[in-house]
Amino acid sequence: MKETLFLMTIIGLIFHSECQVSNLRRQVSDECRTPNGLSGVCYNIRQCQSLLDLLRKSRNNPDTRDFLRKSLCGYDSSDPRVCCPNPSAQQPVDSWMNKAEINNGNPQRSNDSFPKLPSPPQCGFSPITHPRIVAGSPAHLGAWPWMAALGYKKRQNSPVNYLCGGALITNKHVVTAAHCTQHPSLTLHVVRLGDLNIDDRVKDNATPIDYEIEKAMTHPGYDARRHTKDIALIYLKQTVQFTDLIKPICLPKSEPLISSNFEKKAPFVTGWGSVKYRGPSSSELLEIQIPVVSNAECQAAYTRLGATITPNEICAGLKNGGKDACLGDSGGPMMMPEEGQHYYLIGVISYGHGCAEPGYPGIYARTTAFIDWIHRNI
Repeated sequence: MKETLFLMTIIGLIFHSECQVSNLRRQVSDECRTPNGLSGVCYNIRQCQSLLDLLRKSRNNPDTRDFLRKSLCGYDSSDPRVCCPNPSAQQPVDSWMNKAEINNGNPQRSNDSFPKLPSPPQCGFSPITHPRIVAGSPAHLGAWPWMAALGYKKRQNSPVNYLCGGALITNKHVVTAAHCTQHPSLTLHVVRLGDLNIDDRVKDNATPIDYEIEKAMTHPGYDARRHTKDIALIYLKQTVQFTDLIKPICLPKSEPLISSNFEKKAPFVTGWGSVKYRGPSSSELLEIQIPVVSNAECQAAYTRLGATITPNEICAGLKNGGKDACLGDSGGPMMMPEEGQHYYLIGVISYGHGCAEPGYPGIYARTTAFIDWIHRNI
């Protein structure tokens, strides 16, 4: 009994910095990934024997404490929830302390781990130099050649309305948000690639191509009410021929990107969405640059709305508001430049509170959490 109280005291000290998000809740059945890449379930730490054993064995080891912090997936009143490895996936306690695994957060991944996904220079190249964007700006032709516009119809003879975005990742597949594939009254009809202004009356020197859709696959864990695992794949009927205006974006499938939380980075976001909440959509492709904020800070903002921010999500926005994705941008890409002018898809626009509301970052599906699922299904 005394040992249990002592361990809980240590646990309280380890997670003290996270107390501001103590209202965070997760369902006991939530799947997760441990910091060293094992499949697990989010449990109250009192119920996770393997982590308690680890703490008993090496409670004074700073790597142990760091590992526990990285295992955090929520709170149960004042008790932290941790990603507890499934019994079939557990390793001996000694192997948990492999320092390289703890620091990297995942088993070592290389481009060879996902051979069906393109790697630079076959993906992610933008010929346009993007200086830091202070406010939302019109995009240049060819700047984002993987950008997709998703067109919907109410009836077969109805005009096409472009209501969501997406990102081309291979010559047959587009990544978008799951909620973009499940419109209650419209049918997803076409994917347009290579466009700049989706108003066909505007002459912008673009040569867009419309691709028929074979099928759409939403992530099996997608929960529309909770907005979780809001990611989907669209399969195109025709093979895409790459041009200067149509190319795939890279996915963060190897180290160090696959283990990065991207905090304090300033990725780019693009879309044809509304320029203000419930305002008219833009027919012109717009681009913005916004800073990533920590999931803890994001959760602190959304707790009052009853929303839960999970490790499968990434948040971005300015504290004072003013820049954000908006209605109609859903499914579009959040992109980070690496290796010069090669861009990686690190997020998919999911949801938010209004548009660019002060204190409420936008929420995106974190693509590094879904790389395995994407690769299995292309």
